[in-house]
Amino acid sequence: MRIKEMADLAGTTPRAVRHYHRLDLLPVPPTVRGRREYGVAHLARLMRIRWLADGGLPLAQIAEVLAQDPGGADREAVLHSLRATRETVIARRRELQAQEARIDELIARVEDGAGLEPIPQLLVRFYEAVQARLEEEGLNTRGLRAERQVVTALAALGLVPDSIGSFMAELDAAEWEAGVRIYAEIARLERLHGEAARTAALVLAAETWEYTLRHRRAALAAFADFPTGAPGRTTWRLTQMITNAYTGPTQHLYLDRFLELLLADPDFAVVIRRLAGDEPTL
Repeated sequence: MRIKEMADLAGTTPRAVRHYHRLDLLPVPPTVRGRREYGVAHLARLMRIRWLADGGLPLAQIAEVLAQDPGGADREAVLHSLRATRETVIARRRELQAQEARIDELIARVEDGAGLEPIPQLLVRFYEAVQARLEEEGLNTRGLRAERQVVTALAALGLVPDSIGSFMAELDAAEWEAGVRIYAEIARLERLHGEAARTAALVLAAETWEYTLRHRRAALAAFADFPTGAPGRTTWRLTQMITNAYTGPTQHLYLDRFLELLLADPDFAVVIRRLAGDEPTL
C-alpha cells in the first residue's frame, strides 16, 4: 500500500509517517517501481506508534517501548501490535460512553433549569438561600463560601455521596428555614465577645445537635456513605479549610462543642472515626 493509504488507515498523515522514518521509529519499506510499498507489518507498527503517542508517551519513550517488542515482520509481532491497538480502541470506547453519560446528565440539569455544579441541586439551593440571608443581614459570608468551594471540589472528585441529597430532600419548609438560621447564627457569633459570646456558642451548638437528632437517620446515612481510608482522611482534612475560614474564637468554640456532641453519641462516633481516623478534630 502507498504511504497515504497507510496513514489514512492509521488515522495520521504522510508527514507524520515520514517523521517516524527520520526517528527510526518506523522502518523504511522497500521501493517498488520507484515508490515505497508498505505492508501490513508497517501498518501494525504505525498503529502501535499512534496508540502510544495518543496515550501521552513522548516519541523518545515510544522508541524504548518498541525496542522491547518482538522485532521484524513476523506474524506474532504483527498480531501483538494489532491486538494491543484493539484493546486501546475498546478502552477509548468505554471512556467515550462514560463521557456521553456525563454530558447527558449535564444536559438534563440545564433542561431542568439547574446549574452545572457537581453537588446535589438541593444543596446548591440551600447554599443560595443561606447566602441571601447572610447578605440581607450584613453578615460575613467567608465561611459559607469556603464550605461551598470545598464541597464542590470534593463532589467533582466523586467524594460526596448521593445521600447528602437525600438528607436535604427530607427537610420540610420549617426545617429548611431552621438550617438557614443556624448558618446565620454561626456567622453572627463572629460579632460577639465575652461571656455572652461563650453562652451563645454553647447554646447554638446544642440547637444544632437537636437539629441533627431530628434527622438522625438521614444524617447517619450521609456520614456513613462518605469514603473511608485515604480518601476519607483527605475529605476530613479538607474540612479544615472550612473551619479555618471562620476566624472568630467564638465560632471555633461552637465548632468544637458541636464535634464533642457528635462524638459523645456512639453511632455518630463510629462513622466519624471511620471517616477521619482515631482523633478527629475541627
